[in-house]
Amino acid sequence: MNRPLVLTCVALSAVMPLTGCGGNKKAATVAQSASPGARHHAPAATRAPSASATVTGTVRVGGYCKATGVVGRTANGGWARCLKKPGDKQARWYSQAPSTTAPRAGEYCSRAGATAKAATGKRLTCTKKAGETRPRWRTK
Repeated sequence: MNRPLVLTCVALSAVMPLTGCGGNKKAATVAQSASPGARHHAPAATRAPSASATVTGTVRVGGYCKATGVVGRTANGGWARCLKKPGDKQARWYSQAPSTTAPRAGEYCSRAGATAKAATGKRLTCTKKAGETRPRWRTK
């Protein structure tokens, strides 16, 4: 079943009695109102990726990957997921751990053009200079 659709229906069914809408009529559920063919076939783009798909070896956060949705281990033992975010031309590995520290100038970053604020309050930009293989955080 399509999870966002079910959650929307649950939220609406809770709000309707509070607003006085609907009277004593019972609303038909989505499963009852949908055609039999539409109930069981979600488009491939809306299906959640398999959480059990993992790659062997270590992955590098910011590096390119092929199969979106898969997870992998980083060299320091953290988890990364292969995602294609808006603005990315190819899928990349993104860290799945919450950020605990602010970035520092000189550290590697995942996507050129990204901006962040250092712990000192300085604005950092992720840039890649000629001859470098990976972008780094730099002050402007």
